[in-house]
Amino acid sequence: MDETKWKNWLDLTKQYAAESFWKEVFNQTNQPSSQTENLGAALSTVKKESKVRSLFPPCDMYEKEDILYIQAELPGIKAEDVIVKLQGESLFIAGNYGTLQPKLQYYLKERSDRSFEKAIQLPVKVKKNAINSNLQDGVLTITLPILKEEVAVPIYIEINRSPLYSENPKQQ
Repeated sequence: MDETKWKNWLDLTKQYAAESFWKEVFNQTNQPSSQTENLGAALSTVKKESKVRSLFPPCDMYEKEDILYIQAELPGIKAEDVIVKLQGESLFIAGNYGTLQPKLQYYLKERSDRSFEKAIQLPVKVKKNAINSNLQDGVLTITLPILKEEVAVPIYIEINRSPLYSENPKQQ
């Protein structure tokens, strides 16, 4: 490979210095006929992963009987590998998704290892102390009871008259 190609290749690797990029470059079992094809395949994988990261995990959010539900697809992920937190008016789902087993010889590896974080802006206020989550059959379900805004209640103001002023002006 000539010097210009190496320089271009190194510039690209600086942009894609993520661990998953290097795994894809060096852990391929079907070696392409040239290093250029190898790099192209790895770069296309990185591009696909970056799009997936912004969309992962796919979620649904809906309201039913004064409860806001968020369901996220997390196939193959254990509950201890997922963090759910409420910060301000956003719900964050974060975790690690790992499938790579170092001592195996892979003939096909389409499921990549990655960490993920997704922020979901909540459309309503929720009761923060009553949030529950459950991970079952690869679906994370988060229930957030909706905090109903109270109806405006009139407040009556008591008027206290100062003893300096009498109600009868003739007495002054």
